[in-house]
Amino acid sequence: MKYCIKCQMNIQNQLHFCPLCGQELESVTNDTRRDYPERFAKRRRYSLRKLLIFAAIVVIFFSLMSGVFHHVEWSLVAIISVITIYLTSSAILGVRVRKNIGPNLLMQVVGISSIALMIDVFFGYQGWALELILPLTLAVGTTVITGTIAFNSKQFTNLVIYQLILGFIGVILLVLIYFRFIVLHQFAVFGSYYTILTCVGLFFFADRQMIHELKKKFHY
Repeated sequence: MKYCIKCQMNIQNQLHFCPLCGQELESVTNDTRRDYPERFAKRRRYSLRKLLIFAAIVVIFFSLMSGVFHHVEWSLVAIISVITIYLTSSAILGVRVRKNIGPNLLMQVVGISSIALMIDVFFGYQGWALELILPLTLAVGTTVITGTIAFNSKQFTNLVIYQLILGFIGVILLVLIYFRFIVLHQFAVFGSYYTILTCVGLFFFADRQMIHELKKKFHY
């Protein structure tokens, strides 16, 4: 076991330098009460997440109480609650998922589109959330994913599943256009086609190594 004099912690990995401060480690045989990474991670892992969740609960609670005792519009209460849940989830995902941007990116697309739809409905439905915001977020999310894969092909297996989900949302958008839930459909058609064709292109231009890694990921 290695020991850092500066941090006064045991390091449970065979490293030469401390992962916290960069200090050169020393070999020790005796155990101390402060072990890295277990004790250090346990001390910090849940504090920020609990703080964010508690803050979200407080905001939602006060918005509900405003609806009950101050006769605030329930649609406004719902919008505040959804925005709070969206921001809290985005913050938690942003902290926990750093190497794979897929979950956070999907959260942004779904969260922004849902909030826009609720605001649209609250102020008298005009359709701009489905006609503009959802296609725009789909296109931006798809561009970020394809750009990340283009610059770092190793991210293919991590991000392709989220691109498939965005493609599925694009199919739903086409269904809404077909059944005339979306009247001004120029942006919606572009967003859905762009997302779906990108899904096809990712598999069409993927090399054998990418496809092999994808099969391993799904145990196929």
